Amino acid sequence: MHPFNPMPYSDKTRNTINNAPKTLGTELAKWAMYRDISVKRIAMATGATRQTVYNWFTGSTEVTSAYKDRVTTIIDTLKKVSQTEDAWREICTQFNLRN
Repeated sequence: MHPFNPMPYSDKTRNTINNAPKTLGTELAKWAMYRDISVKRIAMATGATRQTVYNWFTGSTEVTSAYKDRVTTIIDTLKKVSQTEDAWREICTQFNLRN
């Protein structure tokens, strides 16, 4: 288990995300899974509810314009920063969140 996230994604959730149509939300999901960043943390960073983030992750709803900038920034950060803890720290700094 990854020490940064005590609750890794279940196989069922991973399969659902991997089989969902490609959207901004499912791209976010794939990076969150790759970095083991929880739905709860993504929700905190975006300002959306956990259920909304999960819906984005599974492709059942689109990321609305109110959240697109934050979601894109999170994806870009997860892509460019090699260590999970550093990526999360940068996301917190960008959005003025407590780490």
